[in-house]
Amino acid sequence: MLTSAQWQQYRNVVNQASESFNQDTIIWRRHTRGFQRYGEDTGGVDDYTNITLNCLIAYNIFRTWPMSKETVGGQLDDENIVLVLNKKYLEDLGYLNSDEFFEMDPGKDQFIHRGIEYRSGGETEVAQAGDKPLMFYIMLSRKETPTGIDKY
Repeated sequence: MLTSAQWQQYRNVVNQASESFNQDTIIWRRHTRGFQRYGEDTGGVDDYTNITLNCLIAYNIFRTWPMSKETVGGQLDDENIVLVLNKKYLEDLGYLNSDEFFEMDPGKDQFIHRGIEYRSGGETEVAQAGDKPLMFYIMLSRKETPTGIDKY
């Protein structure tokens, strides 16, 4: 069984490694809630704040079958990726809630990686160090539109 000091050493190693390894970037399109600064009407259009985050991306490289579906409106691509975020990194940026969970809205927030827009398909804490998770995995699916994929 590991001691508290050994768990802390492990946490330090994982957090230091994340600083080196998490060099890919993703744009977190955080949904803006509430009224506009000057009370102006957005005309029903959602507002987002773009936040660039350092991360690791896990690709589904072992799949050997296509993820595209043919529809009347065109082809839809069901590719997905897993976003790996360091919990301490998010905490230092102020993006954890009072329960120490990533403060995102999975139903409204969006992510952009290499010009492709994604939506959350679920998230979980991972990499336990004793009783404390060190990372978040967020499963991201390409955002579909009736005519295909939104690209920026």
